[in-house]
Amino acid sequence: MLARLTKPTAIDFEKILVIPERPAAVGEAEAALQEAAAARQAGQRRHIEAGQRLASQRLGEPPAITAKEVDDLGFALAPLFEAETAAKAHRDQVLQAYESSIAPSLAGPIKQLRDAIEEAMGNLETVLNHGVSFKARAGSFDLAKISKLPGICPHAIERLKLVRAALDHANR
Repeated sequence: MLARLTKPTAIDFEKILVIPERPAAVGEAEAALQEAAAARQAGQRRHIEAGQRLASQRLGEPPAITAKEVDDLGFALAPLFEAETAAKAHRDQVLQAYESSIAPSLAGPIKQLRDAIEEAMGNLETVLNHGVSFKARAGSFDLAKISKLPGICPHAIERLKLVRAALDHANR
């Protein structure tokens, strides 16, 4: 009976199904983006604080800050926003390049996994069919008195068809 089964796959899926490590460029781009965002936020804080100091100045006292100084701080924000946008675009580009390299590197291992699953399901179906044929050969004898296993084999084959359908759907 077991001679009809195929030999189990000897592939070590733990080793071949691995997402490649992120390149250092992704981390560097993330760090650059964080630095640019921190610089922009610091500039915004300075501008807000200057605006608040300007708004809270008392008339009749020497000014601590002028409107021109507040405006200069505001104008200085534009390059900070541009630097952050450029850093984000660079990070997105580096990340996209990394992510697009993953699919080709995993195509082969995923196909091997799919083939191994198909092989295992084929073996399981073969064994389940032995249970179905045994139940049929038993005729009127009530096998449930001994074991319910032969009786569930047809149902298990039906469930196996559902698993196959799910796998087929996953391959789309």
